[in-house]
Amino acid sequence: MNLSRHTERFVRRFDWTTLDLVYLKKWTVIGIIIGVISGLLVITAYESIRIFSSFFLSDLVRYIQPYPEDVANLSSDYSLYVLKPWLIPVILGLVGLVVGIISTKLSANMGKNGIDEISDQFHNKKSEFSLKISSLRSFFSTLAVGSGMSGGVEDSLAHTGSTFGSIMGRIFKLDQEEIRIAIAAGMGSTIGGILRLPFGGAIFSLELLYRRDFIIKSVYPALLASITSYIISGIILDWPSFLYVPQEFITKTSLQSLAAYGIIAAIIGLIGIGYVRTVKIFQIHFEKMKIPLYFKPALGGIIIGIFAIGFPEILGTGYGWLQLATVGNHQIFPLWIMFPVIVMKIFATSVSNASRNSTGLLGPTLVIGGLIGSALITLFHSYGIFMFIDTTSATLISIFAFFTASTRTPISAIVIGIEIVGSYTLLIPTVISVIISNIISGKNNCIYKNYVSNLKTQLSNAKKYDLKLKNYLVRDAMNADFYNINRNTTINDAIRIMKDLNVKSLVVTNNEDEFEGMVYFEDLSNVSTIQENMTVETIMVFDPPILRPLDPILNYFELISKTAVSEIPVVSPDDNKLVLSILSIKDINKLLNNINDPILPDIEDSKLHKDITSNDFHNLSVGQEIYRNNKIFNKLKHYWTR
Repeated sequence: MNLSRHTERFVRRFDWTTLDLVYLKKWTVIGIIIGVISGLLVITAYESIRIFSSFFLSDLVRYIQPYPEDVANLSSDYSLYVLKPWLIPVILGLVGLVVGIISTKLSANMGKNGIDEISDQFHNKKSEFSLKISSLRSFFSTLAVGSGMSGGVEDSLAHTGSTFGSIMGRIFKLDQEEIRIAIAAGMGSTIGGILRLPFGGAIFSLELLYRRDFIIKSVYPALLASITSYIISGIILDWPSFLYVPQEFITKTSLQSLAAYGIIAAIIGLIGIGYVRTVKIFQIHFEKMKIPLYFKPALGGIIIGIFAIGFPEILGTGYGWLQLATVGNHQIFPLWIMFPVIVMKIFATSVSNASRNSTGLLGPTLVIGGLIGSALITLFHSYGIFMFIDTTSATLISIFAFFTASTRTPISAIVIGIEIVGSYTLLIPTVISVIISNIISGKNNCIYKNYVSNLKTQLSNAKKYDLKLKNYLVRDAMNADFYNINRNTTINDAIRIMKDLNVKSLVVTNNEDEFEGMVYFEDLSNVSTIQENMTVETIMVFDPPILRPLDPILNYFELISKTAVSEIPVVSPDDNKLVLSILSIKDINKLLNNINDPILPDIEDSKLHKDITSNDFHNLSVGQEIYRNNKIFNKLKHYWTR
């Protein structure tokens, strides 16, 4: 009796009634499904790279590259030898031409970086992933990397995983925020599976997409999906590891070594700035290059192939060479060749990515970081400096520091560090190095386009106006001059309306003139194939962020910093189905200009807020007649003046 009372008190103490079983059931099922699909994708990609690499590099070129799992078995008399080096630019050029012709024919976005595309769709709430385009992107990525293009498949594979996450969201009828969680889970599970880092992959996807706005309810689905992917792919592929780390090579951490790791991390941070800038420079250069779009991948392949004749180490993923650098095998991979290989690897990776060969940046970033660390510590040792640090530890610490400097994801870098090392032996130097490289490289140094953080950086300029803005409400800046269309309006008609009126968004209503959602220029311009009777209902945003007239004007800045949506509908305080205005940056500036205090002029020129010109529509079909719903306009016009 006494025992029963104590048991009851114990159960009541933890208040099990607050446990959200619906959430657990739903995301357990969805997370496992996404994880299984991602695991199968990882298996397919892994084997495809092996097949393509064996055919193009081993059989045709006769280049036997080291694989991570084979490094331990390489004999000391192994030497790098390529029988037919002249074939490398030919093969890479032809593969690039095939990728360019097919991808350009299907979609102009296919050759773009997969993670950049995820970030764009994620932050702009599009969730319009094409399974066909995404799958072909992953196929071309494995073909390109397998044939020798410098890069990784992680980015494209992540996009395919996110596509399946989006599909699962629609199948299970999730709301917009839950679909975003499923997208992040799909991205993390594929990265975690292909890199054999389940926790790191999951945390990386959340940290990159959500940045500082981590949503707690997204952690469980992402981790479950990533672990499931890791298990499924591991069983079939016999549990390959990303990197073999001999624990006996790692020396104990001391105060001396912490200082040395800090110095190395600072150097890594500076090199990370150069790496990101190199990637951006080549992206801009290839974007401006006046040659047919389909020929750019071929040109990139030829350029990489020419340099690979002298430096075949830059071909493919480079994971085998990273493994050699990690164990300090300087007989096969000496210092005198390591530094030029690093420079060539950065160059080749930048060219491959910029030329739209569907190759990614995530894997090469890990490789380049490790090679830099191994080369630096070997150079220091040759002068008798930092002899108390072993090569393996320095290489690993450099991987994590360089990863942080290039992706702005310090938390995932630490998690990845623990997973790769397999223990907490290097936890303290990892944390210190990650922090230092993160500070040195700067908050805007990222190989990926970060739509939210870039906007936040610009909006941070508004903080000094808080005292003046806090006295204003949304109604002080709003105006009734906006345009609406019916949800049954065709996409062609919507395009014509935006073109003629030079607007970037339209309110979408139902047959009763009630607010249903928004359609944005970015959504229309990214529709790859427009069927004749396709309506805006297929691409509209059903739950856009909204404001009310009596909300503080600062709420507007908070919303656009979180969603990257710059034009936000203002609804009636009494009726969410009645739109009163569309609030934009221009409205805010107009308000502040009236008091001789202009704000945020740089945002007006940003990509998100550019004026629409006829050139923006040159690839889009246009419809018949435009219209403006005068009935609603007049009703709204007099709403606040009556």
